[in-house]
Amino acid sequence: MKAIRYWGALIALCFGMTGIQAQQETLRIGVIPYLTPNVLIALFQPLRLQLEKDTGRSVALFTAPDVRSFARRTLKPDFDLIITAAHQARLAQVEGGYLPLTRFTGPLHAAMVVSKDSPIQRLGELRGKRIAVTDRSILVNIAMSKILADQGIQEKDVQYIAVNSQNSGILAVARGEADAAIIAHFTLDQSPEDQRNAVRSMFRSEALPNVILLASPLLDTTVREQAQKSLLAFPATTEGSNFLEKSRYLGIQATDEAFMKRLDSYLPETRKQLGL
Repeated sequence: MKAIRYWGALIALCFGMTGIQAQQETLRIGVIPYLTPNVLIALFQPLRLQLEKDTGRSVALFTAPDVRSFARRTLKPDFDLIITAAHQARLAQVEGGYLPLTRFTGPLHAAMVVSKDSPIQRLGELRGKRIAVTDRSILVNIAMSKILADQGIQEKDVQYIAVNSQNSGILAVARGEADAAIIAHFTLDQSPEDQRNAVRSMFRSEALPNVILLASPLLDTTVREQAQKSLLAFPATTEGSNFLEKSRYLGIQATDEAFMKRLDSYLPETRKQLGL
């Protein structure tokens, strides 16, 4: 928990918030740590500023050292708003009482990347190789594990190397510390240019459900409605358009219970991986 507070405090300080203002008025947004904190801060800064303008409250981004720690915090609930993967969003709704507001549109694919000069061309060639992987409870990792199993490659047939974020996985491949890495396909677009140029994507899965934004059940109803309205209007702004272009999301739309229930199929494996 100390490590989590450290990251949260670091990010809040980056925005210049202090004392009573940060404690009493700040909307706390938890962002799943699929990228390193500095990359997440830069990526979601425009969205933070939009929410700050439209709600009239200070807004701070928080993350955690790893996905498992973040997922457990969302079950308390510990944030006013969360931005998280679809399967963990459903878990946060069912177990933590979070209320779905919006979701990012656009395809999400589990991707396997190798170094730019790697001879590996097919998944079957990964047998016996080192694969960098973030927390196994992440949706793209769950999906890719099943895909590999369907190819006849079981967990015992590869060497998984744990990394804290997907761009850390890309770096591990670029540095020769891993032969491949499992990432969300858009992570390459959200990573620094030198990292993108060091690797190539050699496999992409079928489309998966994308990131969802939810509100704490403890958040004031008026503020929750303001936040949802702000998020839905964000793509029409210059800053929102730039955000979507950089993040490679296609848009932001309201979500509903019918969509959320379709995520139930992911809950058993999610709970298993989180030890719940």
